[in-house]
Amino acid sequence: MTSMLTLAGIPMYGVNQHADNVIQLDGQFFQDWYSISDSKSDVRERPSRDGAFGIDRDYRTALPLTANGRVRGAGWASQLASLRAALGAGQQVTATVNDELGVSNRKVSIRRFTPSPNPGVSILEFEVIMVATDPLMYGATQTASTGVPTAGTGQPWPQVWPAPWGTPGNSGRVTAVNSGSQPTPLTLTVAGGLDAGVELVEITTGSRLLLNRPIPVGSNAVFDASIGRVYLDTPTNDISGFLARREWDGFQVPKFGQSTVQFNPLGTQTGTPTLTLSWAPAN
Repeated sequence: MTSMLTLAGIPMYGVNQHADNVIQLDGQFFQDWYSISDSKSDVRERPSRDGAFGIDRDYRTALPLTANGRVRGAGWASQLASLRAALGAGQQVTATVNDELGVSNRKVSIRRFTPSPNPGVSILEFEVIMVATDPLMYGATQTASTGVPTAGTGQPWPQVWPAPWGTPGNSGRVTAVNSGSQPTPLTLTVAGGLDAGVELVEITTGSRLLLNRPIPVGSNAVFDASIGRVYLDTPTNDISGFLARREWDGFQVPKFGQSTVQFNPLGTQTGTPTLTLSWAPAN
């Protein structure tokens, strides 16, 4: 399988493709990609004993990444234009690696792009220096959904034959399973309509998110545990001020573990309110 980086939608290959107008990378990028960034936890030496005090856990710095690439052929100028347009927008871009270890993603900030064109031989070489502010690698996004809690119908009495055993209800609970080696945050999307808001409870930790605000039919309230914010439909429409409880720390899926969330609608329900969990395994 060919190792491949897709940076801001532009494919770059880690193995020589022997073809024109194809971007190739050297091995430095993939070495950086699988490295663990430096610890930012200070070591305090013991003043009157050998060694240092223990560290509860190592927190990681942002991860620097360097991509050195080249492309040959008559299309080198259009490749240069595409790279400048994609990497110079000023926003973080997505870097995705697909290789024998699977698919992994990071959001990266482009710190510098340095092209070295050689028009005489139709070759473009370049260097991209970037930083992943979150050093973890994330796999493909996974989702799980549930509707509002409902009671079952039970067994009727007097009994008849053949016996109707009733229909089961819905607990209103949904579970996210993290196959990764690091905790990963949940994104919880509540589809309206709920005229008084919603309460979300993580069962294991008991953590709660309580939103006292209507969620109209056709709109979604998105609870993003990675940034501790809730918004209606788009990130620019922040409604975090309506949170009466905001215990975000409990909405992280443990490494090699799972989180179960209880969906508690408030007020009158219209339409088909649902809760959808989204998460990505972290490594």
